[in-house]
Amino acid sequence: MPTPTVKLSAAKVKARPASPGKDEGRKTNSVEAVKVAMRLLNEMALARRAMRITELADLMGETKPRIHRHLATLKEMGMVEQEHSTERYRLGWRLFQLGEAAGAQFDLRYRAEPYLVKLRDELRQTAVLAIPINGQPMVIATSDNIYARICISVKPGNRPLPHCSAFGRMMLAYAPEPVQRSLLAESLVAETDQSLIDPQTVLDRLPLIRARFYDYAAGEMLLGINTIAVPIFRDDDVLAGALGIVGSIQEIPDPPPAAQIDLLRQYADELSVQLKSNAYRKIRPAP
Repeated sequence: MPTPTVKLSAAKVKARPASPGKDEGRKTNSVEAVKVAMRLLNEMALARRAMRITELADLMGETKPRIHRHLATLKEMGMVEQEHSTERYRLGWRLFQLGEAAGAQFDLRYRAEPYLVKLRDELRQTAVLAIPINGQPMVIATSDNIYARICISVKPGNRPLPHCSAFGRMMLAYAPEPVQRSLLAESLVAETDQSLIDPQTVLDRLPLIRARFYDYAAGEMLLGINTIAVPIFRDDDVLAGALGIVGSIQEIPDPPPAAQIDLLRQYADELSVQLKSNAYRKIRPAP
């Protein structure tokens, strides 16, 4: 029997079919544009200094107008900056921000891996680590349940829905209010008849999540499946990610037992301390 997988994917949207020729042309142009932009950033990174358009065009074998167009777009996005005195281009502040964020995520994954294994072994469920991306979760690491005959698995890269998943509502709970309202202003898709899809109900739940430091979603993404998620903090009270488990409703009932929640919060607390946060110790989570 193939291993069932919990699919935490984005909502399926039916788009109007485009003309194959035009669509293929747009796709090719978009891919080429991305390739040129990445080559530009790579050349600038290797040079470790500001560069002129002519120099970059010669290195890449491209025309100056094309390089100028790409640099203008990258500059608008904060990926590159232009020196006023020399008109040379250098890497921008946005790349630094992305690099720091990527470093923090890799660091969190490295630190969390032993805890994922311990959760899997102690609770005998699949353990999951997710991070916030613009207020929405992305799974970056898992430790699959090796004890059950049927393994419920979540693949890294999956994006649980923000409104009807434990990881999604966890990220929403700590997102800025404009981000919360923007995400909930969209049409909320129901994955099952138990999915929470009323925007105000979701908003009303967020303070409770922040007070008790956990959320769960029984049957909301897939019938018969439950998920618990708890927050991981960094730098005092900044949400770094979420730790959780996923399993059958028989193994993770509704509501979840205190023993499962307490172990998740214990390990999330230990990870948070490593990331310079005492959030769990400053505020005693509600039961």
